[in-house]
Amino acid sequence: MKKFVIISIILILIAGGIFGYSLYHFMQVNDMFNKSEPVATEAVTEAEPAKDATEAPKVKRDDNIVDTKNIFEEGADKASAALQDMTQEEMVGQMLLGICADSSTAPAEMQKYALAGMLFTSENFQGMSKEDITNALKTAGADTKVKPIIAAQEEGGNYTTISDLPAFSEYDFNAPRTEFENGGLQAVQKAEDDKTTMLKSVGFNMNIAPVIDLASSGDQMMYTRSISDDVDTVSSYAEYASKFDQAKGVSIVLSHFPGYGTIPDSAYTGVGAVEDDRPAETIRSTDYTPFKKGAAAGAHCIMVSNVLVKNLDSAHTAALSPSIHTELRTNVGFSGLIMTDVLDDADYSAYAEGNKPAVQAVLAGNDLILVKDYATAYNDILAAVKDGTISETQLKDAVTRVLSYKYTTGIMK
Repeated sequence: MKKFVIISIILILIAGGIFGYSLYHFMQVNDMFNKSEPVATEAVTEAEPAKDATEAPKVKRDDNIVDTKNIFEEGADKASAALQDMTQEEMVGQMLLGICADSSTAPAEMQKYALAGMLFTSENFQGMSKEDITNALKTAGADTKVKPIIAAQEEGGNYTTISDLPAFSEYDFNAPRTEFENGGLQAVQKAEDDKTTMLKSVGFNMNIAPVIDLASSGDQMMYTRSISDDVDTVSSYAEYASKFDQAKGVSIVLSHFPGYGTIPDSAYTGVGAVEDDRPAETIRSTDYTPFKKGAAAGAHCIMVSNVLVKNLDSAHTAALSPSIHTELRTNVGFSGLIMTDVLDDADYSAYAEGNKPAVQAVLAGNDLILVKDYATAYNDILAAVKDGTISETQLKDAVTRVLSYKYTTGIMK
């Protein structure tokens, strides 16, 4: 009996040892499995998109790229239909915003060159009553096949189209900087409202303003025309004008991308381009911001300057630079009209890659070319389309955007 008990105890100990060893082994294996599990899961997660052939692979985006919504989408179908009925010559005309020399000849000039529209100046209306001006603007585009942009440049101060005329004596707009210094952003916004009401009352549908350049010193080119050097303040100005001026039926043109910055007034001689040599990242992190705010708020148009911004593009002025236009579309996220500053106020041929400046402006990505000598610009662009320098696709893309704008805003029905 005693021997049996001893043998039983020995067997129990052996069995316990075997069980303990098995349990230990199991726990080790299980621990290894658990440690490897996250790696296996991650591998499956990475491979999952490949299981669905219809799902595009995810690509890391540039942090500067802004998702862009077509702000003229409402008029896109009508624009595409209208384009089918246009000649090549008519399409070229729709890329030109001419500066009016004489309001009495404007109707004939509009028709002859099929212009997208005209910018009128105070010189066009000397001695006219408010009724005379209204009739002149109505007549200018009455018989055109494609209804035109009727533009003013009503900033206040020294840059006005009608507010300084005797017919509009009830209006007296200070320079934007003066308005801001006297009453802050609220005063600037009140002036914007009054300008829009005044322009709309006589038939304007576009104002080439406001200036949203940042300027801090009285010797800088845009000092009186801008309101501040504070990025947030100027951004609020751009946003307000984009939302509230345009809601009243007058498109605004945010000026002058990518920004005049610290360029002194003395730098401008009327010959060639003024230069901005600030670091690219300084420009992108400050000057771009008001344009981004305006674009996000629905600004219809942005004007690109004739400045040579050396650290963004050392070979082209901004208005003639494909890379700066790409930044305006992507980094700023702008889908509206891009317009040149006055392209023939100086000789910019040295920055045009051997092309005529108006031709290079189209190649760079502008939709509207602002010029005094629109006859020459028309012939230069048409010749470039005929010889293939400007592709039919690029011409049609720009004109489609112009027409989409006109249908979306009600210029065309």
